[in-house]
Amino acid sequence: MTTTLLLFDPLSRARAEGIEHTSTSVLLTDPAGRVLLLRRAPATLQAGLWELPGGGTEPGEDVVSAGLRELSEEACLTGARVTAYLGHEDYTNSRGARTRAFVIAAHLDHAQELRLSAEHDDHRWVLPAEVPESVAAHEAELIRRHTAPPPALPGHLPLPAYLPTIPAAPMWGSIFFTTEDGRAVMLRAIDPAKGLQWAGGDVEFTDASPLHTAVRECVEETGILLEPDPARLPLLATVFEQPRGGWPAKVGFAFHGGTLTAEQVAGIRLDPAEHTEVVLLSHDELAAQSDPRRVQLTLAVLDAVRTGVPAYVVR
Repeated sequence: MTTTLLLFDPLSRARAEGIEHTSTSVLLTDPAGRVLLLRRAPATLQAGLWELPGGGTEPGEDVVSAGLRELSEEACLTGARVTAYLGHEDYTNSRGARTRAFVIAAHLDHAQELRLSAEHDDHRWVLPAEVPESVAAHEAELIRRHTAPPPALPGHLPLPAYLPTIPAAPMWGSIFFTTEDGRAVMLRAIDPAKGLQWAGGDVEFTDASPLHTAVRECVEETGILLEPDPARLPLLATVFEQPRGGWPAKVGFAFHGGTLTAEQVAGIRLDPAEHTEVVLLSHDELAAQSDPRRVQLTLAVLDAVRTGVPAYVVR
């Protein structure tokens, strides 16, 4: 099972707001980009309804572990890679209890055999256009919003033909962490030319904003799952990348993921295809690094953490 660090506590927030029951659903995609739906068995509540895998949270669980447990119990699927926290919906259940249903997104990197529990009698892997009518409206909208490709525009190339014409993504988003003693949390790239980095990457078509990009890349590269909430992940820097080396101009945004404890730093799960180790550097240790271009940006972001004033960096 994928290990994920959850740096916000939506369950505690739900309890503080008087929510009596909580659950987690999983918007799970396969290598073909399809979404898993399960059909409720005849003897169950709302029999015949198609739904995302999921169920109630249990004592001691967080939102992510509850969703992954339900995925294992209902479909015998394990090893799903959690990619995003998609928010929640509040409603009153059949017993009159105030209920909050959380949703996480996850992805299966490899096809697996699926075996249903007695709670469901059928399953489908569907594309957004194939979602059956007997799906709750909020789940159908969720699937459409998070998996549908952008619409084709008259006179424009189809997306697969257009993408290769773009020399590089025009924007990026990243998450910057500090330690309790004020050091920068850096990731050493596999490629020596890339040196020390933060968790982040280029904005993709499915990202709602550079903040969503930063949150998605953060969980992929570190295993740390954050909520894409600007109030909790304040902007630290806007970066204008001047054209160089054949690359076009780009704009980047760095957001503050907060302060990590020693235990949280030790729990970082690196993507071995991208990074080799976590490196913690003080202001003076950063200034002594041999890559002035990267040092300039990281020192500017550290100052923004200290002062609370976002930086504007041209490089």
